[in-house]
Amino acid sequence: MGIIDRQCKAAKFSRSVGRESGVTLMELLIVVVIVGILAAVAIPSYQNYMVKGKRADAKAVLSEDANWLERNYVASGCYNYASVPDCQSQSGTSTALPFTVSPKSGAANYTISISYTLSGQQYSMSATPCGNSGAGCPAGSANHTDADCDVLTLNNLGQQSESGSKDVAYCWQR
Repeated sequence: MGIIDRQCKAAKFSRSVGRESGVTLMELLIVVVIVGILAAVAIPSYQNYMVKGKRADAKAVLSEDANWLERNYVASGCYNYASVPDCQSQSGTSTALPFTVSPKSGAANYTISISYTLSGQQYSMSATPCGNSGAGCPAGSANHTDADCDVLTLNNLGQQSESGSKDVAYCWQR
């Protein structure tokens, strides 16, 4: 080995010894871009999943209230009063829905309201998102909105409707 060979080996050794290993700026930028792309896909999917879950709970509460109203109708002869004499005279204490918000406990996402027609022989219930103005939600309710379905409605015939941008099949799918 000559002097030149030894000098080349020494120069290579000194360059590799003084060099720090770590993450370059380019590698860091690539990771940030990948995380950003994943977040851009995951966050809207998660938000959509949450809205669908809250909507499903509102539909369940509407169904439970409808079942309760049907039992009341069988027992008393109308939806809006709890006894036969009150139904016949259409006076007395009106029946109150067992559940007026969804979910049944915790911060409300929807408020449930009802209207009766034909002397209590028909009803129409609505689940209105608490983010809508005039929803009448209790204090501490969530500011929930649902542009796809908005207000969900169920009547005594089991007919379902919605007031959002999507159709009934989408909003009331099982």
